[in-house]
Amino acid sequence: MIAGLLLSMLLFSQAVPLEIVVASMNNRAITYSEILQEGELLNIENNFPPETPLSKEMKETILDLIFFRIITFEEAREHEITVDEKLVRQKTETYRKNVNMKAFIEKYELTDFEFKTIIKMRLLTDKMTERFLEEKFPHERKISDEEKRKALEDWKKNLFKRQKIIRYSIP
Repeated sequence: MIAGLLLSMLLFSQAVPLEIVVASMNNRAITYSEILQEGELLNIENNFPPETPLSKEMKETILDLIFFRIITFEEAREHEITVDEKLVRQKTETYRKNVNMKAFIEKYELTDFEFKTIIKMRLLTDKMTERFLEEKFPHERKISDEEKRKALEDWKKNLFKRQKIIRYSIP
């Protein structure tokens, strides 16, 4: 009887994956599967095999990136900043052409809308970052990469300070 119970628990646990919450930002849970999904997509974008393992440090970096994308998406919405839908379609088509993308989309059971939203968030984050740099550094002089990096770090820190972020352990 105990063996049967253990077997059924094992089978059930394999059929229904457990979502592990690794953080929360403004009462929005961030799950471990979101980190894995983002990591795989980053691997694909950088021409690494999608299943390339993620180090603990990389998982923390990805979590910060997820926070940043959510924040900039909300900031863009608040300021009514959008990206051109034609650009979103073009970028989505480009992503879909990657040999690993079909398996990625199937693995995470992404709808067209969800996949398009992922691309849109990336484009909005890029646009908000460019906008910040243009406002911070008018085109009067040449800005070093180090100055840009430092300004972006400070901007992110200030954006993060305004959020209610709780971090838990990442597996």
